[in-house]
Parts: sequence; structure tokens; C-alpha cells
Amino acid sequence: MKKLILSIAIVVIGFTAVHAQDSTRVRKTNKTVKFSAEQRAEMASEAMQQKLALTDDQKQKVYQLELDRVKKNDEWRKQDENTMKGKMDERKAFLKESKEKMDAILTAEQRKTLAASRDEMRKKMKDRKGPKGSRNGDKTPSPATNN
Repeated sequence: MKKLILSIAIVVIGFTAVHAQDSTRVRKTNKTVKFSAEQRAEMASEAMQQKLALTDDQKQKVYQLELDRVKKNDEWRKQDENTMKGKMDERKAFLKESKEKMDAILTAEQRKTLAASRDEMRKKMKDRKGPKGSRNGDKTPSPATNN
């Protein structure tokens, strides 16, 4: 009986080890797919066209604006951290200018829809980060301790 249990345990451990080293299995990773600047600008303009019912002319202008924004962001990411910290004011000014250009392209109703969409996205991101001061975004309360 002991030999049977020991044999079953060895087989189970063996299968576990083989399965853990299976290279044919698709591994899930948190890596994002790298899209080109043009692809990201196209995706952003498509999403805005879906949400805001943009005209073709508006979509083309939004695409160009997004492409400029994406390329500028890529340029900033390539710089080292120290340089990025020093240029934060420049980035903020560029984003403000970009927002003003976007507002000039959109109608009043489209601006309201976009603002609502942005507010919703900010809320989702804030909810995802969790309350300030929590460890690792952990939303569960810490366990009670008995003294």
C-alpha cells in the first residue's frame, strides 16, 4: 500500500514538473503590443469617431493632431528621466495647446461628450489605483489583529 501511494505521488509530481516546463503552451504576459505612432493615432481617431460621430474632415484633423501628440510623447519617452523632469512644463504646455486645437476641431456637443468620456476614464483610473496610502493598490482591508 505504501509503495502504491509513493508511486502515485511520484507520478503526480512528475506530471506537474513536465507541465510546468511545457514550452508549447501560450504564456500570458503583461507586455503590451508595440504599435507604431501612425497605428496609435489611427486607433485614437477611430475611437473618437465612434464616440463623437466625427465628420471625415474632423477625423482627418483629429488623426493629424493625435499623430503629432503621439510622436512628441515618443520623443519625450526616449529622453532620460532627468531631462524629462526638467521639461514637465514644456509637456504641460504642449498638452494644453493640443487640447485647445482639439476643441477648435470639435462641435460644442462633441466637446461635451469628449469631456464626459475623459472624466469617466479618470474615474476608472482612480478606482483602479485604489485609495492613497494603500499598499500595492490593495483594496481589501487589512486583517484585524488581536492583542
